Amino acid sequence: MNTSEETKFELAAKLFRVIGHPMRLAIIEALHERPWCVCELAQRLGLNKSVTSKHLSSLKSVGIIDMRREGTQVTCVLIMPCVLDMMHCVIKPPSIE
Repeated sequence: MNTSEETKFELAAKLFRVIGHPMRLAIIEALHERPWCVCELAQRLGLNKSVTSKHLSSLKSVGIIDMRREGTQVTCVLIMPCVLDMMHCVIKPPSIE
């Protein structure tokens, strides 16, 4: 395997590690509905703001979300919605044949 392939797979593995947390998946699903500010998202998910910020930082580090400052608020936006396709593929009910 050459260096560029190795780098590509390392980036994908990092993304999978980040989305491997149930709360981060819940955040991604919420952000699919609409952009949320950190405080709203924390309240919706029943987390404290600092824990929510840490999860969001992890998601941003692999390019799943973007965070935009609007005055004193930070609004989070989903920029990699394809992650949801993978999640829904896993949790969809089995088809009846």
